[in-house]
Amino acid sequence: MKILHLSNLYAPVIGGLERSIATSSEELVRRGHEVTVLTLATPLAGHDETIRGVRVKRVGSVANTLLPGMNQDAAKPFHPTTADPLTTAAIRRVLRSGDYDVVHSHDWMMYSYLPLRYGRDGRPHVHTAHDFGFTCVKKTYARAGRPCGGPRLGRCVPCASEQYGWPRSALLTAALRAHRHRGIDALTAISTAVADGVINGRLPGDVPVQVISSLVPDGLDALARDTPRPAWLPEGRYLLFVGQLGPHKGIDVLFTAYARLLAGWQQPDPPPALVCLGTPRTDTPPIPPGVVVRHNVAHPEVMAAWRHAAAGVVPSVLEPMGQVAVEALLAGTPLIATDAGGLATMIRDGESGLQVPVGDPGALVAALSRLLTDPALTARLRVAGHQRGLDYTAARVVPQIEEVYRDCIATAARR
Repeated sequence: MKILHLSNLYAPVIGGLERSIATSSEELVRRGHEVTVLTLATPLAGHDETIRGVRVKRVGSVANTLLPGMNQDAAKPFHPTTADPLTTAAIRRVLRSGDYDVVHSHDWMMYSYLPLRYGRDGRPHVHTAHDFGFTCVKKTYARAGRPCGGPRLGRCVPCASEQYGWPRSALLTAALRAHRHRGIDALTAISTAVADGVINGRLPGDVPVQVISSLVPDGLDALARDTPRPAWLPEGRYLLFVGQLGPHKGIDVLFTAYARLLAGWQQPDPPPALVCLGTPRTDTPPIPPGVVVRHNVAHPEVMAAWRHAAAGVVPSVLEPMGQVAVEALLAGTPLIATDAGGLATMIRDGESGLQVPVGDPGALVAALSRLLTDPALTARLRVAGHQRGLDYTAARVVPQIEEVYRDCIATAARR
């Protein structure tokens, strides 16, 4: 097959969504398909290139060409909740230059393709929801740190204004609510939680939502095993958190739980250190004394840090799927995670990890104490967690994506 991916951002910009698209694209190439990723040009990456067999086409948009002030970060151009005329024209040119079998969109760049779907340049169209962007311009489907009760214009505009400001919030929300998403032939979501959020959007009535998880590269378990223990890790046992250092990832709850763990520590061995690897934010809470925080850690060292941790903690308040949890499982880390979003189905409590309620430091302390004092439980979770993590690897997920492509192409041909 000849596949065109549409993604607002791509390497060298790396986040969970971009890493997932790159992983699936490279695996599809390895399996004999021809893959092109169309993405927005950035100051750091303005030219077309081929990355590990994937052809990358970088194109213009209003935000990165005519009105760069729309971007909060020039390195991450902004695509709105409506068609961008420059991007639509670029997609049309690329489609006319190659006989593509299917278009696979991943974020709001979808809106620059929908006007083309039923024209002469249209191709069968798969869209994957990686977050709650179908229904929420913040893409979190949360209000005041809690799950949203449902999209309403009068509720969404003031909620999103904290992120975008009032004018942009109103425009983005109104455009999103106006869409009927005509032009999606097949729709997937990376978790049941995201699928549940998608159905609150305005969708064609005959398009079901299929859950196909986000994915990680094969071989992360070997990467964790073969990378030496980083010298910057503290001696002795430690707990590990990886992710953005913000309340939406539950870092404040983790700090509270860790303080309680230290205050009540009665074991003969010293208490474990707490190591946090991630990106600081404006809402990062004060770092407690003694907590080790590091930024911009190379991925092999992150995997090695997971492998050597006494326990990993993913205390997220909001989590569409949870790639960081998958990486921990593959590294063989005994994992504690909340029941937020995709984590609720990923972690089987007492089997592949321990699960705690969102925002409950007491439950988190109890789970940490169990892992730190029960070697048999820890050993069992390391083995079972690794097996669960394999369900999210490219070797198991990409065949499901291929099947979606085949069904989508066949269905479109019958219409």
